[in-house]
Amino acid sequence: MDLRKLLLVIVGSFIMGVGISMTIAVNLGSDPMTLFWIGIANHLHITVGQANLLVCAVLLVIVFFMDRKQIHLGSLLNPIVIALTTDAFVNLNFEEASYLLRIILMVLGLLILAFGIAFYALADYGKGAYEALVFTLCDRFHLAVGIVRTSADIFFTILGIVLGAPAAIGTLLAIVCMGSGIQLCLKLLTSQPIKRILLKKAK
Repeated sequence: MDLRKLLLVIVGSFIMGVGISMTIAVNLGSDPMTLFWIGIANHLHITVGQANLLVCAVLLVIVFFMDRKQIHLGSLLNPIVIALTTDAFVNLNFEEASYLLRIILMVLGLLILAFGIAFYALADYGKGAYEALVFTLCDRFHLAVGIVRTSADIFFTILGIVLGAPAAIGTLLAIVCMGSGIQLCLKLLTSQPIKRILLKKAK
C-alpha cells in the first residue's frame, strides 16, 4: 500500500465532496451524477451520500465484471470519503442568498469539484466509479472518451430530472465546462514545483 497515493485519494475525494455540497446548497443544478444521486436520495428517503455509495457500488460491480483493471483501492475509498464529506456539508443552505451570490458559489463549487477530481486523478490509484465505467465502455465498444462521457452525462441528467432532481444552469455548466476545468486543474497540479511535491512523492 502506497500511503502517499492513499493521501492523494483521500484529500482529492474530500475536495470533491466539498464542491458537490456547494452545488447542492445553492440549488441551481449540480453535475449530472450528483443530480442522479439527489433523485435517488429523494425517492429512497436516504442521504445524498448514501445514494452516492449505492450508485457507485452498482457501477463498480459492473466494471469489475467487464474490466476489473480499472479498479484499485482508490476506487473503493473515493465514494466513501465523498459520501461522508457530502453528508457533513450538505445542510449548508444558500437559497436565501442573492441570485448573483448563488451563481458565484455554484461556479466556485464546480471549480472545487474539478480541482478535487484532478487531485484524485494524480494518485493513479484506481479510477472513480463513474470514470471507470466510461473508460470500460470506451475500451469495450471502441468509442472515444468524449462521446461516451457526454452521452453518460446526458443519460444521468435525464434520469435525475425524471427522479425529480433540480436541474438548472449549474447542470448545463457542468456538462459543458467540467472537462475543460479538470484539464486546467491537472495542468496546474502537474506544473513545477507542485509536480515535484505531489507527483514524484506519490509514486
